[in-house]
Amino acid sequence: MSHPSQAPYQQYGPPSYGPPSYGPPPKQGAGLAIASMVLGIIALLLCWIPIINNLAAVIAVVGLGLGIPALIRARRGTHNGTGMAITGLVTSVLAIVLVILTQMLFVKAIDEVQDSLDEGLAQVEAAPVDPGGAEDVAETAEVVPLGVPAQVGDYEVVVDGVDVDANATVAGANQFNEPPAGQYVITQLTVTYTGAEEGTPGFDLTAIFHGTDARQYSDAECSAVLPDDAMSAPTLNPGGSDTFQFCMDVPPAAIPGGQLSIEPTLSFDDERVFFAVA
Repeated sequence: MSHPSQAPYQQYGPPSYGPPSYGPPPKQGAGLAIASMVLGIIALLLCWIPIINNLAAVIAVVGLGLGIPALIRARRGTHNGTGMAITGLVTSVLAIVLVILTQMLFVKAIDEVQDSLDEGLAQVEAAPVDPGGAEDVAETAEVVPLGVPAQVGDYEVVVDGVDVDANATVAGANQFNEPPAGQYVITQLTVTYTGAEEGTPGFDLTAIFHGTDARQYSDAECSAVLPDDAMSAPTLNPGGSDTFQFCMDVPPAAIPGGQLSIEPTLSFDDERVFFAVA
């Protein structure tokens, strides 16, 4: 009895051993590079602003500290963000340099201002002081005689007279008038409105007595009611005239040799006019 022939055995080679083959590892993120770039840009924007640029310098240093390791890791191929790391380094270094330059400029500017102030103060201190300067202003100014008109603002003003001892006049004008702290001085004016609209001379004009004590005494400081009080003066149309009085409370010792001036109440120009007292 015959048996079927068997197929020959298939021979296998020895198994191969060795490490499996893998591709290159994937690169990690670029967090440090992004942070460095953002901080560098912020520092660059703030480095021009005084005082705040101190904070910009700190931000730039932090950005520089993050950018260096970010660039090293990117060059090794383990992380992304080479361009961002370089941008962060450049902007951070540039911000630090600009902070130093701007600080130097600010310090120089402050020193120049301080030197100018010191020089101005030195000139003021070196200038001779004339204790009679305030009195000399009135003495050297052109004085308009009594009864002579002079233009004061929108008014033609004539000083009719000045009573340097008007205590009795004020006391008799109103029983509620208080005694003066010094001595009442009354000046009587006749004014003509030369403006284009209308004027209230009692409010528009101010009388000031310049005492020999180098002080000024305004009618605004005198609350006494007068026989022909300026506050009772009517509103004038162009060409209208009125006569009224101002009073001033002046120390008696400052009256002899003093001067009287009339000026617009609200004026930024030097429109003061001096009038003779006697």
